[in-house]
Amino acid sequence: MTSLIKGLGSQHKHKIDFSLVPIGVILIEFSVFTTQLSKDSYRSFADLVLLRIVHTAIMLTFASVLSRLFIKLKYTELNYRTIAITGTLTIGLGDLIHRYLGHKLGVELVSMDRRIGIILLQGCFWFPAFMIIGSKRTEIFESFKEYERRLVIATRARSRTSDEFAEIQRDIQNRIKSELSTLCNSLKDSIRRIPPASSLAEYNNAIQPQLVGEDLRKLSMNLETFGSEHQGAAFMGQNLNAVNLLVKQFRILYSTTAKNAPLRTSTYAIVLIVLVTPPYINYFSLKETLVSYPLMSLSIVIASHFITKALASTSPNAIRNSSILIYLTGFLPVLSNVIGQAITHDPNTKYPVLITAIVLPASYYIFIKVLQVLNPHALELIQNDELKASEALQEAVTKVVSDEFSHTLSHRWAIFIHGKILTRLAATALKLETAANVGDKKVFDGAVESLLSLLSDPDAEFEQEPTDLRSEVSSRLDPWIGLLEVDLHIDSDLASIRNSRVRDLGEVIEELVSNSMRHGKAQKIDLRVRKAGDKDIEIIATDNATIAPPEVQSRYGLGTRIFNLASDGRWSLARVESRTEFKLTMAMDF
Repeated sequence: MTSLIKGLGSQHKHKIDFSLVPIGVILIEFSVFTTQLSKDSYRSFADLVLLRIVHTAIMLTFASVLSRLFIKLKYTELNYRTIAITGTLTIGLGDLIHRYLGHKLGVELVSMDRRIGIILLQGCFWFPAFMIIGSKRTEIFESFKEYERRLVIATRARSRTSDEFAEIQRDIQNRIKSELSTLCNSLKDSIRRIPPASSLAEYNNAIQPQLVGEDLRKLSMNLETFGSEHQGAAFMGQNLNAVNLLVKQFRILYSTTAKNAPLRTSTYAIVLIVLVTPPYINYFSLKETLVSYPLMSLSIVIASHFITKALASTSPNAIRNSSILIYLTGFLPVLSNVIGQAITHDPNTKYPVLITAIVLPASYYIFIKVLQVLNPHALELIQNDELKASEALQEAVTKVVSDEFSHTLSHRWAIFIHGKILTRLAATALKLETAANVGDKKVFDGAVESLLSLLSDPDAEFEQEPTDLRSEVSSRLDPWIGLLEVDLHIDSDLASIRNSRVRDLGEVIEELVSNSMRHGKAQKIDLRVRKAGDKDIEIIATDNATIAPPEVQSRYGLGTRIFNLASDGRWSLARVESRTEFKLTMAMDF
């Protein structure tokens, strides 16, 4: 806030950001609309609405043209004076158009001297305010995202050894195992209930329908899509998980900055005085303003002092108490007007209740909260990891990470069921068909018994003993032999590593190679696995993909989850000249 009131002579430069100016235009237009509506100074309600719609559209157009002009002229930073002059000229031009439209549509405007006061207020304060706050908002939001990323990374890393997450994983695992076992036992019983036939051909015809595995196929598909309905939930283009985290981050940042770098008493006072000034200009005579305005300002200053005192107290409810006082202070104008009306009984100076009792307190409360969060100290707190995540935020992040782990585990089971069991059913069906055709009863019975053995213990191969890193990578690359040329380089001291994280690495390799083939249409890939420090390894894959990856990730898919979980978010995908480069860093127990 201090930056907004340094004075027109200040040469301190502010970043230019028009992103909030349209919001400011709409808010101001709404305020003018409520004022004109309450004063009954219009020919018809339809004409009043038309005036506001047309004028709003014109001012939004002005803002858009001005933004494009600044970009073209490469004006990225301006001092307060220049911004204020620009704002005053823009608002002044808008007022001329407002006057013309009002005359044409039969809407009576306030006098010229009052309009000049409003133009100066909007041009010298509100226009710069929305410009400067817009630039700060961009910085804060970017820092928010980085803060969230670090919080999620820390939660992922901690979750690997967490008893809580281990219990979640066990619960999911047990449910999947139970359902899989039930389906496999049912299939096994169905096969065993088939009566012996006079010929292998008849026996084969009776068994073949059972080997389609439709129920197992449905289970695999359900596991693959587990949680995806929540992953893509969005409102107005924003991921709901992200919005939820952002709201919680805002609360944390406000609480932290309010205690460590609170706004000054003068800031609380000036904001409300500026907010209440337009009604004074619109409703009060000069004489009435000279009497009541100083008294109003004094009461606001006193209330602001109590806000800062409440915030500075050692009470555990200091933040809550100060927030209540901020909101209540916003009611001072309506209280003042009620008292004034009781004394003067002048209907011409009566504020509209909509403005003073609803819009004004809410606007003051929100504006103060935003100013506090946009305090320069906030950026330092975020960037230096000095924010303490609240229980609510930590729970939200934990839920996000838990969903990631759960979805990934479900995916692993989906792949296992599809690749190990359904594939075995298909292979068995082919073997039985072949054996029946040649009359080989031994091979036929052996294939049936082998299948029944698998169905008796269907999850036996899911949790295999970890293999060494080179063998894991090789097994993931085997399906692509003949389809993709892979130039593989593994550091010699990494090849023999054998632990639980080797499987994670294998899944990363499998996913990145699959993406190169399916999405990038690559034919050749250079794949390197090397050490990166004492605890990390780095995977670098460079391919000759003809289709470049998207610059912005539009979908949070399974591949993204695999990469995030393996690396704790430390991965990138970029187009480098005519090649696509993938990099991922992950912790590895050496």
